[in-house]
Amino acid sequence: MNEDNISIEELDNGDTLRTSTVNVFGNEVFTFVTGRAAVVRRWIYKIRYEHRFKRDKLVVGLGVQWRPSMANPVAVLQFCVGGRCLIFQILHANSIPRILKRFLADDSTTFVGVNNYNDSYLLMRDYGLSVNRIFELGSVSRIRRASMETLARRILGFNGIRKPQWIGRSDWDDWWLTEDQMGLPRGF
Repeated sequence: MNEDNISIEELDNGDTLRTSTVNVFGNEVFTFVTGRAAVVRRWIYKIRYEHRFKRDKLVVGLGVQWRPSMANPVAVLQFCVGGRCLIFQILHANSIPRILKRFLADDSTTFVGVNNYNDSYLLMRDYGLSVNRIFELGSVSRIRRASMETLARRILGFNGIRKPQWIGRSDWDDWWLTEDQMGLPRGF
């Protein structure tokens, strides 16, 4: 990634919650990383409250990560709405909150991403979580099997965003995710 466009300020290094503010091409993104159900509940309540007047138009970026073998369970769910992101380490969760199940199943919320139909299948297989409204971003660009970095470049004009294969195939089941896994530049 281009370091001129991305910076991070680490706010908390607790063992149950890590927060950071990342500036991506002039857009501030506040990110939570946790395995705690209480943090997930608070994040969803806050998102729903902030978007209460757009309830039928809520669009949530969704990403799912697991170890390279499809036999491994989903380890991480990634959500992003505007400038707020949540990285939920579901594999290490103390529980899966009911509000997360309702959030994913809500017919008035659309979950967007790359390869989301497969992600939806894995969430059902591993945790019984159903994602009701899925939108595949590749269909917007008319590029079948487009990567997230290709979509960021072609649709948003964000040149320089990268997700090397080694990150996608890294140890997502580790308790302490690396800066690379969280999409942060090294050394910040």
